[in-house]
Amino acid sequence: MDKLVVYNDLRRLFAISLSYVVIAVCIVALGFTRGGGNIVWPIISVAVAVCFIAGVVFNVRKMSDRGPLFEYTEDGVTDFTKPDDIIVLPWEQVLSVNLKAASNNDLMLEVMGYKTADQFDEVTPEMQAQMDANQSDRVYFVLQLSGLWVRRSRMKEAYDWICEHIAPAHPDIAFSKFEDPLSHLGKKSDQQASRKTGAL
Repeated sequence: MDKLVVYNDLRRLFAISLSYVVIAVCIVALGFTRGGGNIVWPIISVAVAVCFIAGVVFNVRKMSDRGPLFEYTEDGVTDFTKPDDIIVLPWEQVLSVNLKAASNNDLMLEVMGYKTADQFDEVTPEMQAQMDANQSDRVYFVLQLSGLWVRRSRMKEAYDWICEHIAPAHPDIAFSKFEDPLSHLGKKSDQQASRKTGAL
C-alpha cells in the first residue's frame, strides 16, 4: 500500500450526534418541567438545546461530505481538514510523529514539521513573525488528526503505517507512541499472578 487515506468515522459521528440529541431533549424537558412556572427557564433550555442541535447539523454535514482528513504517502503528509488551507509536508521536513492522548482521552496523531519561506506563494505577517522569532526561514506546523472524528483503531493503524513505511527511510524523524498506563497495570498483575502460581 503506497498511501493511507483517513476519513471521518461514520459510526463515531453518529454516536456523537445521538448523544447531542439526547442531551438536547433532556435539557428542554428539564427546562419545561422544573422551571417552576417561570418562562425564563424554558427559553434558556431551548437556547442551549439549539446549540447541541447545531452540533448535530455539523456532524450530518461531515457524514454526507466525506472528504479525506489526512493522506499519508511515501512522499509526505497532506492535511485536508481546512479546505481553504491545505498543508503538504514532505517527510524530509518532518521533525516528529506522536501518537498521544488528548485531554478528552481520545487519541491524537500529531505530525510536526516545517516549510521554508521559498515554499510559500505568499508569506503572511504571522509567518514572518514566526521566522523572525526563530531567526530562520522556517515556519513550523503541527498537523493534528483528532480522535474526536476518528476511532482509536484507525488512529493506531495510521501511526503503524507511518512507522512501517516512513521511519526506515527517514531515521531523523522522532517517533513516540502513547502507552496506556492501565495496560501496564494489567500486565504487572498477570506477571505477579504467574509468579505466585509458580511459587506454589
